[in-house]
Amino acid sequence: MPIRNKDQKKSDQFSKSLDSFSHAPLLGLTSQDRKSVLVAQLVDSVRRIEYLNMTSIRARSVSLYTPYSGSFQPLGGAAALHKAGRTDDAYWLVFLATHFGKHKIDGWNLTEDFYGRFGQGGVWDWASASQNPMAISHWLQANYPHVTSAGRSRRFGNHRKFETLKPGPKGTGHALATYIQWIAAHGSHQALIHDVQARVGQNPKDVFARLYRDLDQVAKLGRLGKFDLLCNLSNLLIAPILPDKAYIAQSTGPKAGARLLFGNALSVAQLETACAELAEHLDVSPQAIEDALCNWQKSPAKYIYFRG
Repeated sequence: MPIRNKDQKKSDQFSKSLDSFSHAPLLGLTSQDRKSVLVAQLVDSVRRIEYLNMTSIRARSVSLYTPYSGSFQPLGGAAALHKAGRTDDAYWLVFLATHFGKHKIDGWNLTEDFYGRFGQGGVWDWASASQNPMAISHWLQANYPHVTSAGRSRRFGNHRKFETLKPGPKGTGHALATYIQWIAAHGSHQALIHDVQARVGQNPKDVFARLYRDLDQVAKLGRLGKFDLLCNLSNLLIAPILPDKAYIAQSTGPKAGARLLFGNALSVAQLETACAELAEHLDVSPQAIEDALCNWQKSPAKYIYFRG
């Protein structure tokens, strides 16, 4: 399997660290191929996190958050907005990117077209969206026929493929309204973070855990949506948070990967603990464990590159 030269050291470290992991038997590593594939998936997962870290450092251009500029990229745009002191807009754009997802063919078309109001003029930035939580619902209802029949292909990402722009309680308008209402209850995104820190302290992992629970107030996110949103905010260095665990309990792929690695005898709580201990032992984010196990269980003995 292809390991880039600059990743070889990391690959070797993961391989040795797996050999010395003693918190729980790694029952799924029944062959060298299985171990090598898991290592490669770990390297890929860490690389994806590092890419967002570098995006946060490098992103500055206004074009990154300007729809139809030719350079629109919502996660990079959020990082640039954060640098510009537009904190609410930075959080909001990460949320939109997470809600719509990146499609493997259409890319960020749906996020860009929504944010750019389908080219009708203006943008759905935080100031315009937060004035009235129902404004987006009304706008989508008026524009829904046009959205589905005109313009370029714009589809939700793979992890968001069951979402819809249709009006109603299961649609984007309702989901975005619940997010706006959640933030409005605190006054701003920064105030939300301060309020949570006042309740749980400054530890970034404790803040992540509390935000994860509080996101139950936002419709249509689910386990993966909540986890991805908070991890994106963390990896882009927008929010002072770090994942405290892999949150595999309500997952499908990651939990299957954990069972494949640690065996069926462990309870879900024990699997969660084992994943957290493995992340600490390998010195990686629990997100890397969640992502790598999800991809590894799809093809444990033959490496396949997944874009995440």
